[in-house]
Amino acid sequence: MRSFEVGETVVRRDVHRSGRVWSEHALRVLADTSEALVAACAPGAEVRWSALYAKARAVGDRSVRTEAFDAMATGEWELTDSRWQQTELLLWKPPGS
Repeated sequence: MRSFEVGETVVRRDVHRSGRVWSEHALRVLADTSEALVAACAPGAEVRWSALYAKARAVGDRSVRTEAFDAMATGEWELTDSRWQQTELLLWKPPGS
């Protein structure tokens, strides 16, 4: 299996049961060892996710957010470019996951 260099950008994809990509996050590699791949996503990082979800975040309307998740349940959505906001995300993935 390929190892990643510290500081390298990798993409995490969330895949719906239909096989379609639901979201993509640009992550910065912090460590890649035999125990885990550790990566982080900071505010401002590039992401792609449901256009309805992006709209819900932009307007603060929870009903649009519900509509975005309803679309995910049916497998019908379009991805749009966006930016990660507000929180720092740290991911720890053991080998093979």
